[in-house]
Amino acid sequence: MGEVLTAVVHAGEDWFRTRETKKEQRWQRRVSTALYPLPEQELLSQYAEAFTNLARLFETLPCQKERPGDEALSKVVVQVRQDICARCKNEEQCWEADYFSCCQAWYELWLILQGEKEEPLEEILGFCRKQEQVLRAVTSAYGQARQQLLMDNRLMEQRMAAGEQIRQTAELLKRAAKGLTGDPVLEQRLWRRLPAELKYLGLRLCGLRVFRSGQDRPEIYLSLQTVRDTRVSVKSIAELLSECCHQKLRPAWNCPAVIGHVSGNFHFVAETRYQMLCGISKVTKAGELVSGDSYSLLQKDTGTIVMSLADGMGSGLGACQESEKVIGLLEQFLEAGFPQETAVRMIHSCMLLQNTQERYSTIDLCMVDLYEGDCDFLKSGAAPTFLKYGEEIEVLQPAAMPPGILQQPDYARTHRKLAAGDVIIMMTDGVLEALPEEDRDRRMEEMLRCCATVNAKEYAQRLMERVYLLQKLRARDDMTILVGSLWEK
Repeated sequence: MGEVLTAVVHAGEDWFRTRETKKEQRWQRRVSTALYPLPEQELLSQYAEAFTNLARLFETLPCQKERPGDEALSKVVVQVRQDICARCKNEEQCWEADYFSCCQAWYELWLILQGEKEEPLEEILGFCRKQEQVLRAVTSAYGQARQQLLMDNRLMEQRMAAGEQIRQTAELLKRAAKGLTGDPVLEQRLWRRLPAELKYLGLRLCGLRVFRSGQDRPEIYLSLQTVRDTRVSVKSIAELLSECCHQKLRPAWNCPAVIGHVSGNFHFVAETRYQMLCGISKVTKAGELVSGDSYSLLQKDTGTIVMSLADGMGSGLGACQESEKVIGLLEQFLEAGFPQETAVRMIHSCMLLQNTQERYSTIDLCMVDLYEGDCDFLKSGAAPTFLKYGEEIEVLQPAAMPPGILQQPDYARTHRKLAAGDVIIMMTDGVLEALPEEDRDRRMEEMLRCCATVNAKEYAQRLMERVYLLQKLRARDDMTILVGSLWEK
C-alpha cells in the first residue's frame, strides 16, 4: 500500500512538473513572439545607412568660391576680343606679336578687380587704343560674373543644407535603433502576473512590450480594453505596474486617462525625481500690436522639460512670424526625438533654404533632466541666461550668431548640474537693453535678488514690472522673461 501511495505521489509530482514546464515554455514563446527579436532595430539601421549614403552624395558636390576664377576671365577675354578688339587696328599687334604681354596685363587687371592687387586700372592697359571701352566692358563683365558667383554659392548653400538635414536624419535613426533595448525578464514577469490582475479589474490584456531607457527606467506599452461596459482609470494600472516593477511608474503625458471598451495603447514611464514649475511674462514694444518674441514649454515623456525662447529680428509682425517659425520647428524636432544640437542644426539648414528676406531669429534653449537634475543650455545669438543657486547667481553669456547667417551653424552649449530650489531665468535682449548701459549684468543680478520668490510665475512678473518701470511704462523693444524653478517631488 505504501509503495502504491509513493508511486501516486511521484506520478503527481511528475505531472505537476511537466505542467509547469509546458506553462514555462508557453510563456517563453509568448514573450519571444511578442517582442524578441526586435525587427525594428535592423529596419531602422537599414534606413539610417541609406540616408547616410545619400548624405555622402551631397558632400561630393563642388565647394563654394570666394571670387570668380580663371574660367570667368577666359570668357571675358573672348567676349571683349569679339566686341572691341576685332574692330581695332592694333588687334594683330596685341594678340599676336605681344600676346604674352597682353595676357599678363589681362591677368593683372583681373587681380585688381578682385581686390588682390592695388594699382590704377589705366596703367595696366596703357598700350590699348580703346582703353576706356575695354575697361568699361571688363568692369561690367566682372560685375556680372560676381553676381553669378553669388547665385551659385547660394545654390551650394542650399544643397549643403539639404545634405546636412539628411545626415542628421540618419544620425537620429541610428540613435533610435540603438535605443530599442528590450527587457525579457521584466516582460515575462508582467505576462505572468498582469492578465489575472487585470481580469479582476475587468480588463483584457491584448498586448505588452517593455523597453529600457536610461540605466534603470522601464517604459511599458500596454494594449488594453474593458471586458464589460465600464471605464477604468490608467492611474490604477500605473499603481499595479509600480508594484510589479518595484519602481514608481506613471502614465506618460500623451497617455489616455481612461480605458474603454475599444482596445487602446497606453504608455507608462518611470516617475521623475524632480518637477519644474515655470512662469512667463511678456511686454510688447510700444506702438506694436504683436511681439516679435516667441516661447515654448515642452514636457517630454522621457522625463525632460524644454524651455525655449526665440527673438525675431526687429519687431512687429515680421519678427513675430520668424520667431514663431523657429519655435515651431524646434518643438517638432525635439518632440520627434532629435537631440538639441541636431535640432538647432536642422533649423539652421532650414533657415539657409528658406530665408530669402534676410530675416533671422535667435534660439535660446534649455533642457532639464527631471530624473538627475542635469541641465543643458544651447544658445544661438540669444541674450544671457541667469542661474540662481540660493543667493549665488551665475551668468551664461552668449557667444554665437543666430541660425541662417553663417554657412556653418554657430552655437554655444553649456552643461550644469541643478538641485532642488535652483532657478533658471531666461530673457530676450530687450530686457537687458532696458537697463543702463554700464554694467547691465550686475544690475540684473541685483534685481534678481530683490525679486526672489518660490513662485516661478510671480518671479517673472515681479522682474518684468521692475524693468518696465525703468522705461517709464513704454517699452523700447519686445521683452520676454521665462523662469523655471526646480523642486524635488
